[in-house]
Amino acid sequence: MFTKNFSSSQELYQFGLTKSMDTSKDFRILIAEKGAAELEKLLQNVKVQRRKELVNLARNLTNEIQILKYSYMPPEELAKSCGNLLNLASEISKALANAEEDFNKRLAEYWLDYVSSLPDLFERGEIERIGFAIRYFAGEIVSANKISNKLWLCVVDCGKRFDVVTNSEKLASSKRVVVSHLPPRKFGDVVSDGMFVDASFEKKGELSFEEIRSIADKLGEVEAVLYQIVER
Repeated sequence: MFTKNFSSSQELYQFGLTKSMDTSKDFRILIAEKGAAELEKLLQNVKVQRRKELVNLARNLTNEIQILKYSYMPPEELAKSCGNLLNLASEISKALANAEEDFNKRLAEYWLDYVSSLPDLFERGEIERIGFAIRYFAGEIVSANKISNKLWLCVVDCGKRFDVVTNSEKLASSKRVVVSHLPPRKFGDVVSDGMFVDASFEKKGELSFEEIRSIADKLGEVEAVLYQIVER
């Protein structure tokens, strides 16, 4: 009789003894796929040395994401399979540090940060909502300035700084807020690092997945933005 001692969950998966996941529809991979494609375009416009080399690295990043997309591995194995992605993102990030500061660079840095966060995002397990595919931070508004008739620019201390533009006077005048970490967006001469979620926590820093789930009913606007990203 054939017997085998399985030494890892990867081996269990290969022998069909653990549940696979339809990775081709996983929101984290779909967002990363769109981000990598945008990163390639952004790097063609960033003022930096070795631009052609960086564009090629971005293409390799896209290829690695495609491998994950059609791997059908469970989330815990996806989290362990990002080594090449992380190395590529790190190499691009190091070169980008010397680039001229502009919006293209800022947006490129966001997508590199998102790719670098994939192992932690995969650790959330299977997710049923696109709003669970990004990071959220709790913090305190340290300043809020009106920049137009309907918009406020808020500086938020979440242990790291976020600049957030909002059209909600209620949120702009709040003390404690939650920031959804979305791709930077320009509002005239200012850049917003995300959107407010109408929630608050007595903490400063990144929310756990359990905390994110507790505010799932408040993620509608964030999810609309994320769907626009994956569908464009």
